[in-house]
Amino acid sequence: MRRNRFISRARHNADAETLAKLARRLSESGSRLEDQLWERRLLELLNDRLARGFDADIEAALDDLSRTNGRAYDDLADLAESCAESAVIEIDGKPHDALLVAAPLLAWSRYKVPTTTLAAGVVDNIGVQFAGHLAARGARIAVADYLFSIDQLPESLGEVYDLAHKLFACAAQGTRMKVDAKSLREPVSMLADTRYVLAAIVAPQGQALYHWQETGVDPDSKAAAVEAFCTQFANVLQPVLTGCRYRVLAPNAFHAALRLADRELREFSLEAALAYLKLTYDLGPSALQATIAAYEDKRIEEIRIGIGRAGDEDQVIEGVVWPLLGDDEEKAQEDIEAALRRLGVTRITAHAHRFPLEFCDDCGAPMFPNPAGHSVHAEAPEDADEQPAAPLH
Repeated sequence: MRRNRFISRARHNADAETLAKLARRLSESGSRLEDQLWERRLLELLNDRLARGFDADIEAALDDLSRTNGRAYDDLADLAESCAESAVIEIDGKPHDALLVAAPLLAWSRYKVPTTTLAAGVVDNIGVQFAGHLAARGARIAVADYLFSIDQLPESLGEVYDLAHKLFACAAQGTRMKVDAKSLREPVSMLADTRYVLAAIVAPQGQALYHWQETGVDPDSKAAAVEAFCTQFANVLQPVLTGCRYRVLAPNAFHAALRLADRELREFSLEAALAYLKLTYDLGPSALQATIAAYEDKRIEEIRIGIGRAGDEDQVIEGVVWPLLGDDEEKAQEDIEAALRRLGVTRITAHAHRFPLEFCDDCGAPMFPNPAGHSVHAEAPEDADEQPAAPLH
C-alpha cells in the first residue's frame, strides 16, 4: 500500500507512543471491564495502522515495550497479531468474521523438501477437508495454491495483513488464491523443515468459525475433528511430498500455528538427523555420540547439537539447531538430552562454556560443537560408504 509522504515522522512517533501507553494501561488493568475498554482503543488504532500500511508504528511500540514492560509487550503483541490475521469483512452487505489459518507439517528428505504450486485438484481437495472436518456449517473457505516454506511466508504484521485480506477476498468470491511463485524468496535448504498451506475461514459475524463451536455440538469433538483432518490432509499431500517423511500438525490461526511448528520442529529435526545417518551411512544411534552447547551473540540465541561417530572427538557428521523459543538454557539442555535418550543416543557431552554464534564463511551453514570443545563444520565421514538411496515412502 502506498504511504502518504506528507505524514510526518513526528506523527508516526506519536502513534507508536500511544500504542505503548495504551498497552501499559491494559497490562495494569484490574478488571475485565477495564480490559475491554483498553483493548477496544488498542484495536481501533492497530486496525487503522495496518489498513494504512503503517505497521512500522506497531513494531516501534513493541520494540519499546520489549525493553521496558514485558507484560504490556505480550498484551500488545497478542492484539497486533490478531488484527493482522483476522478481520470483519462485508459480503452481500452483511458483516462476516474472517480468519487466516495455517496448516503446518514437518518434513525431512535426503533430497529436498519441496516448496511448490499446488494443482487445482489438490487445492480443492484441501478445501473439502477444511469444510468437512474443521469449519462450521455454512462457512466459506479459500485456500492458497502453494506449499510454503517458513522463509516464504510473510514476516511483518503488515505483510500478514495484506496476505490475509487477499485470502479473505477469495473466500468471499468463492475462488482459490493464486500465488506468484516467482515473487517468493528462495527457501534455505535444510534436512528437516516446516511447510505450510494457508487458508481463510469466513463466517457470518458472531457465529461459529469451527464446527465444535456450534450450538449443540460437544466442544470435546475438536480432538477427533483435528485428527481426522490431519489424516486426510496427509493423504492429499502425499503425491506432493514424494521422497519425504512428514508429519502433519494441527491447523490453527496463522501466528499460533507458526509457533507450534517451530517448537515441534526441534525434536523432529533430531529424529530426522538420526534417521538420515542410519539411512545414508548405516550409523545407528548406538554408534553415535552427541555434543550439546549454547551459542550466543550478546545473549544466548540457541542450543546446537553436533552428532558424530562414537569415540571420534573431532568430527561432526550432522548437526541440529535447537532454538530456545522462550525456554531457558538449562531446561533446553535437559529437554535435548531426554530427546536424544528416547531416540537411542546415550553418549552425550554437554559443554558448560558458551560458544560464539558462528557460521561457515563459505557456505553460511552453522558450526556445531564437537566433544573436544570446538565449533566445526558438519562433514561426511571420509571412511564411510554412502548407502544406496532408499525410498522414504
